[in-house]
Amino acid sequence: MHRKVWIVLFVLSLTMTIPIHAADFPAKEVQVIIPWSAGGATDLIFRALGTTAGKYLGKAVVIVNKPGGGGAVGYTEGMKAAPDGYTLTAAVTPLTILPHSVSTAFTYRNFDPIINVVQDPSMFLVKSDAAWKSLKEFLGYAKKNPDMITVGNSGAGGGVHLVALAFEKAAGVKFNHIPFAGGGPSVTALLGGHVNAVSVSPPEGVSHVQAGKLRIIALFAHKRLGMFPDVPTVREQGVDFAMGMWRGLIAPKGTPSDAIKKLHDAFKKGMEDPAFVKKAKDMAVNPSYLGPQDFGKLIANDHEFFGKLVKEIKK
Repeated sequence: MHRKVWIVLFVLSLTMTIPIHAADFPAKEVQVIIPWSAGGATDLIFRALGTTAGKYLGKAVVIVNKPGGGGAVGYTEGMKAAPDGYTLTAAVTPLTILPHSVSTAFTYRNFDPIINVVQDPSMFLVKSDAAWKSLKEFLGYAKKNPDMITVGNSGAGGGVHLVALAFEKAAGVKFNHIPFAGGGPSVTALLGGHVNAVSVSPPEGVSHVQAGKLRIIALFAHKRLGMFPDVPTVREQGVDFAMGMWRGLIAPKGTPSDAIKKLHDAFKKGMEDPAFVKKAKDMAVNPSYLGPQDFGKLIANDHEFFGKLVKEIKK
C-alpha cells in the first residue's frame, strides 16, 4: 500500500511541475545554432535579432556556430538537443534541400517551426575589377569556357549551391562549384581572388558591394533591390530565373507548445524592434514574418519542391 501511495505522489509531483516550468520559461539563456561559420548571412541576421529578441525574452540569446556538411552538422546537433526550448536552430532553405542531396540524419519533420524572419533573393558577386562588366559578358564567357568560372558557395548541397546549379541550367552554362564552410568564408575567398564569383544572399557581401570592392553580376530577384536600384535582375536581362532563401527558427521535435509560443512572441517583437528594423535595412535583407503554422507549411512545401528540383538537376 505504501508503495502505491508513493507512486501516485510521484506522478502527481511530475504533473505539477509542468505548469511551474511553463511559467518560469526561460530560466536561462537560449542558444541558437547557426549551421554555418560566423560572418555569413544567417549568422549576421540572427546575431542582430538575438540582441533585440533577448530584451523581450528576458534572457540572453547566444549564437553558436556549428559549420560543416553544408549545414548538416548544425542541423543534426539541433535535432539531438533536448526539446525544452533552450536550444534552437536557424532554419534556412538548405534544411529542405540537404536530405535530397546527401544522406542526412534529419529532415524538417525532426523539428517544430517557431517563426520565419526574412526571405531574400540570391545573387552572384564578382570582384569590382573582374573582366565581365555585364551578365551578358559573364554568361558569354561561361558558354565558351565550360567549368572555367569558379563559383564559391556556403557548402555543397546547400541553398546557394542549388541556386547556382539551377541558374546554370536556366542559362545553359556550366560553372565549377567550390564549397566553403559558410557564406562569410566564400566572400573572403572571392576578395582574395581564389574564386571568380560567389553565390550568396543578402547581407553576404553587401558591405563590400557598397565599398566598391565587389559587384552584383547576377541578381535572382523578382524586382530590384532598394539598396541597389541600378542593378537589373537576370529576368530583365533575358534569363527567366528567380530564387532565394528564407531564414527562421526551429526547435527539436516535441518542444512544449507554451515554450514555442513564448519564443515566437519574443522573436516577433524582436523583429519589430526599431533597432532590428534599421539593422535589416542596413544589411539589405527583407523581413518576412510567418508564424509557426504558416512557416511549417512553407518548409513542407519547399521540401517537396526542392526534392523534385534536385532530381531534375541531377539528370
